[in-house]
Parts: sequence; C-alpha cells; structure tokens
Amino acid sequence: MKTKSILITIFLFLAFTIQAKLPKHPCLLLTQKGIEKIKAQNKPAMLFNTTLIQIKNQIDPILKQPIEVPLPKDAGGGYTHEQHKRNYNNMYNAGVLFQLTEKKEYAEYVKEMLIQYAEMYPNLPLHPIQKSNYRGKLFWQGLNECVWLVYTSQAYDCIYNYLNPKEREFIENNLFKPMVEFIAIHNKSTFEKIHNHATWAVTGVGMISYVMGDKDMLEKALYGLDKSGKSGFIRQIDQLFSPDGYFEEGPYYQRYSLQPFIMFAQAIENNEPERKIFEYKNGVILKAVTTLLQMSENNGQFFHFNDALDKTWHSTELVWGIDIAYNRTGNKQLLSIAKEQNTVILNEAGYKVATDIELAQPFIHQTMVISDGAKGDEGGIGILRCPNKNNESCVALKYTSQGMGHGHFDRLSFTYYDNNKEIIQDYGAARFLNIEPKNGGHYLPENNSFSKQTIGHNTLIVDETSHFNGKLDEASKYSPTFYAFINGEQVKMISAKDKHAVPGVTMQRNLLLISHPAFEHPLIIDIFKIISQKKHQYDLPYYYKGHLINTDYKYNAFDTTRTLLGSKNGYQHLWIEAQGNPRQETTSTTWLNDNRFYTLTAVTDENTEIFLTRIGGNDPNFNLRNDPCLMFRQKESDNHTFVSLIEAHGEYNPRLEYTLAPYTNVQNIQIIMDTEEYTILKVTTKNKQTITICFANTDNNPHSVHKIRDYSWQGVCEIK
Repeated sequence: MKTKSILITIFLFLAFTIQAKLPKHPCLLLTQKGIEKIKAQNKPAMLFNTTLIQIKNQIDPILKQPIEVPLPKDAGGGYTHEQHKRNYNNMYNAGVLFQLTEKKEYAEYVKEMLIQYAEMYPNLPLHPIQKSNYRGKLFWQGLNECVWLVYTSQAYDCIYNYLNPKEREFIENNLFKPMVEFIAIHNKSTFEKIHNHATWAVTGVGMISYVMGDKDMLEKALYGLDKSGKSGFIRQIDQLFSPDGYFEEGPYYQRYSLQPFIMFAQAIENNEPERKIFEYKNGVILKAVTTLLQMSENNGQFFHFNDALDKTWHSTELVWGIDIAYNRTGNKQLLSIAKEQNTVILNEAGYKVATDIELAQPFIHQTMVISDGAKGDEGGIGILRCPNKNNESCVALKYTSQGMGHGHFDRLSFTYYDNNKEIIQDYGAARFLNIEPKNGGHYLPENNSFSKQTIGHNTLIVDETSHFNGKLDEASKYSPTFYAFINGEQVKMISAKDKHAVPGVTMQRNLLLISHPAFEHPLIIDIFKIISQKKHQYDLPYYYKGHLINTDYKYNAFDTTRTLLGSKNGYQHLWIEAQGNPRQETTSTTWLNDNRFYTLTAVTDENTEIFLTRIGGNDPNFNLRNDPCLMFRQKESDNHTFVSLIEAHGEYNPRLEYTLAPYTNVQNIQIIMDTEEYTILKVTTKNKQTITICFANTDNNPHSVHKIRDYSWQGVCEIK
C-alpha cells in the first residue's frame, strides 16, 4: 500500500511538472490574462466592443452555412483560393469569439473545419497552378500557405482546451505537423531565406509550435533548421531591418511583412518574455511601425517605391502594428491613426487602444533621413516636408539598396506629394492583385519590362540603358551614398550620390524644398549633377499626374500617328506624343492636378530635346496605366547638370467657375556657376524677386566656409 502511495505521489508530481511546462491556452496573441482584462471591462472600450459586434455579426450567419473546404485548383482571385482565405479568417474570428463569449458553437465551427482540412491535407499534391517556384498545396504559392498557418494556429490555440486529446492528435498529425514539414523541410530554401516569404514561413511554424508545445521546431523557426542563427526569425530581424526600422524591400513590403514580425514577436513575448524580443536590435520591430508610418503621405498612402500597389495605414497589417506598438510604447500619436482605422484587434493590445482612444494626439509626419541596410550604411530615403495651407508638400528621395527581387533599378529617383495628391509619381508595380483574369493576380510581364526599368522612374537614364543594365545580382552589390541633409525652417534639403549604377558615370541629386514669400506654395528645386569622362545621351523623365495645360515652348504634336521612344529597357512602352527642341534658356510646362496648377521650369539649351510621352506602347493586353511623362534629353554630353524647379500655384474651381493664377511666377533660372566643386543658381520671378542657391558639391562639412566670386556661404547649401 505504501509503495502504491509513493507511485501515485510521483505520478502526480510528474503530471504537475509536465503541466507547468506546457503553455496555457490561448497562448499566442490572445492570452488568459488578456481575456480576464477584457471581460472585466474596467474602462469604457467602445471601439473594442463595436469591433467585437461587427465580427460577431459577420461570423454568426456563416455558422449556419455548410463548411466549404474545396480541393485547391484556382490562382489568386479564383474561387478555391479565395475560399481558403475566407476559411482561415473565419476560423481565426470564430476562435477569438469562442474565447470572449464562451459560446461552444464557435469552437465547434473551428473544430469541424480543422477536421476537414486534416482529412484532406495529407493527400494533397502541389497546387496545379504552376506560376511560382514556391508552390503551395492549398494555394498556388507557398507564401499563402504560411499566412493560412499564421491565422489558423491562433484559431487552434483558441479552441485547444475545447478539443479532446484524440481530436488534437488527429488534427496535429494530419494537418499541422505535415504542413510544418512541408513549409520548413520540403521548402527549406525558402524557409531559410532572408526575405518576406521566409518571415511568414518562420512565423507560421513558430506560432503553431508554441501551440503544440514543439520546442525543437520553435528553435528552428527562431534560429534556422540547424539552429545556428544563420537563418530564422532572429536573423531576419538582423538583416532585413536597418537600425532606423526600414525594411529592405521598401514600404509596400514593409507593410506586408510587419504583420508576421510583430505578431510572432508578441507571441514570443507572451510565452518567453525572458527573450526580450521587443528590445532586440534596439527595439527595431517597434521602430519599424513608426518608420513605416513616416513613409506615407498625409492621407496615409505609402510611398510607391519598388514593387508597390496602393496601400494606406488603414490596411489590416497596420491595425495589428498600431495596436501592438501602442500597447508596448504608449505613443499617443498612434491612437490618432487607430481612430482613422476605426477597428482594433480583439486581444489585450486592441483593448488597450480602445480604452485609451480619446487620449489620441495628432500623428506628426517629419522631415527626416531613414537609413537602409542591416548596419544603416546602404543608403536610405530622405523625406522633406513643409506645411502647405491645410495639408503639406512632401518630397522623398530614394537612394536605398536594390531591395532584392522586388527592387527597381531607380537610383536617386524621387516622388512628390502635394494637396494630398501624388504630383510626381513613382509608378510602382504592374499588377492587378487577386484579379484572376489579369494573369491570375500575379505580377504582369510589364512589371519587368517597364515598371522595374529605370525609364519608368523619375531619375537619370544613360544611353537608354537601365541602371546596372537591369541585372539584379550586380545591383545588389552596391548602394548610393548619403551626402547631406538640411532641416531648416525655410529650407529643407536632401542630397545623395551614386557612382556604380552606370559605369564611369557619377550622379548626384540635390533636392530642396523651399518656403519663400515670393511663392504661394513651397518650391522644389531639383539639381541633378552628372560627371563622366565620356560622352553619353542623358534622359531625365518626370512622371507628372494631371492634365497638360500649356508650355512656353513649341513642339511637334504626333496627334495622328505615334512612334515609340525606343525599342528596349522600358522605352518600348512609351509613346511619343510630342517632341520639341526649344533652343531657349528656360522652359516651362504646366499641368492641372485636381484643383491646383503645377509648373516645371527647367534650364535648357540648344542641345536639349523635350519629349511628351505616355505609357502604353507594346501593351496589347492593356496592363499598364496610360500616364503622361515629361522628359528632357541631352545628347553628346559628358559633364552635365539638369536643373528644374517645380512650383504649385493657383486654383481651379469648377463648381464656382473661377480660375486663379494659372501661370507660373518664375521668369527664368540661371546657372551662375557649375563646376565639379560648386553649383550656383539664380531664380528670378516675374516681379523681379530673386532666389540664389549656393551649393558645395564635394564638401559636406556643415562648418566649411565657401567663397566663390561674389558669393560666400557656410555649409553645403545656402539660399539667399
């Protein structure tokens, strides 16, 4: 009897020990501690409750419908693709509702769907659509499989204790473990990449490993399959983010990747706070949220750098990012964006946002430099902002690294926003996401043949050849270099150089945003300096958005027949609509965007050709937007400096039928001096006011004093 008592004691001790080591469910983004806070409702949380009701109203009717788990066959936008997406969202929402309401019908719904997936998954072949080297089983692309796992792991976590051991065993052995093996082992090359696809992969595997208590696979998700730290989640944080929180692939994919980074980080924090994941690399994951917000216009639209589509901070990924970041930092500026989003995630972080929402402070966009590269030494983005009546003017210079496979060949390109509109645009990507008739929703052929090519951007093209000859491996070796930055009250400036994009050619771009009493709105001055030992053809396009109003130079309009600008490197996609050789010192081109006029005044000479072009050539499937472009060409030049001024002016009111100030206020721009060391410009207005810009091209010491002819100044740049 005594022996039996001892055995029972040992058994109970072991059971208690094992239970103590097992995670309490839910354990990922929603936790028991968080649920207790939410249910207590010690503070008003109207936005949380509203979101809860909205999701409940969405899910309740679905519970009455038959569960659909179709055999995969369609590409993005097709029925099976979209159904599997709906399924993981519905399972996630139902799982959360079960935890917050304790109503069993939500758990039953998740259980039944998981069982159906577990019955189907072991026998699934690779997806029949072969448009990716990284094919999934449920989806045409393995990436979507990982997203499915990220959401579904949370649903499983929410109903874990509702299931009996046999049900858990069946679901894990037939669904989750085979899926983990497929993602991590069968697709090892992707799982171990430093890339956004791998971020979703390690996050999905890591989160389901927490739920299943699989410590071994969790470590592999964190540190790579060999656990050496050469790949995995931690390595991705190290390599993909700069110290400032810039994601290597650009704002669009930073938005997309932010969700798995911040979700997995929160899951790690909830399960193993001793890892201090949010403090890792000086808190870069949380920095990434605010850095991404800074790479947007006042209305929240993210810059279209690299492969990018229209996205704003209202997107789902930013709801996760804002809520978790606020819960960690208490930054009340984030609450103003949460107010705009008008929804929260249904966990402790979302509840915190909802209870504090009335403490919101306006989000302040800043003039700033954001570094690129794991160590912050691979170029970056310079953002200049200036208040402009009820909104602001914003100029962003892109001098980042290549950005891997989603990067574009566009060294020293820029974009310009004003009046809450994109005025000088970055085209972004050629893709109709999830529109199945357009190439299955995938990237279109024109993404490579035009969107990525240098001519598709607002930067210099030499001899009609893209930077690095369009070779990704070569472009990935080099980055432009930061030169100077000024953030004054009246003058803001960013300058960067590149000497690798075109062999034997050094490029330097200086962008200034100036507030001056002679002008109604802030001015942009663009100085693009080129140094070369050999003669080349230089093209500098500006992809303006709006309707052409007038020019002060003559041109030949091709209004009955059109020819193409070139035959390759993106030139084959541009129609020449008009061409001129103005033979004058300055030229002005004015267009109308919404209710405001914009004029680009450029320094020209007898060798300057001006092209008015439009995107759309060699596009039989109408995959490209037919947007206009103003391009300056300089032939047979070695050293050359393009100088342009962009002025916003006037107003057009179609409702009240009046027009104000439709003409530019600029009389001319003179280059007083232009050497390798110095550039001095003089802008004269129509009422004879002048602005003189003095620039040091090779000495970026802010304390250096320069004296040239009758001009003297301190630092890189001065406006007189």
